[in-house]
Amino acid sequence: MNDLKILSHGKVTDLSNGFSLGGKPFTICLIPKTATMELTTTVSCRLLCDSQCSELPVVLNDWAPVYIHTLAQNAIDLTAYDVYWGAHETI
Repeated sequence: MNDLKILSHGKVTDLSNGFSLGGKPFTICLIPKTATMELTTTVSCRLLCDSQCSELPVVLNDWAPVYIHTLAQNAIDLTAYDVYWGAHETI
């Protein structure tokens, strides 16, 4: 995914019902709200070619090199992380 260019983006502010961009693929960047020595966390999501959500390891402070279809309900603790989405097309 070295050719991935983010053309539109935003911030995820609510995961109580999950999150998607209406079927358009996106990636995420997780920024910890407090200092941490952790380098990764896991996120429950459905990738573009998956049939259901499952745990995905994600590196913190960088864009995940994946095409996400859906973030599961409460997949990420929004009190611990700022979560940004980025897509390679206009949303």
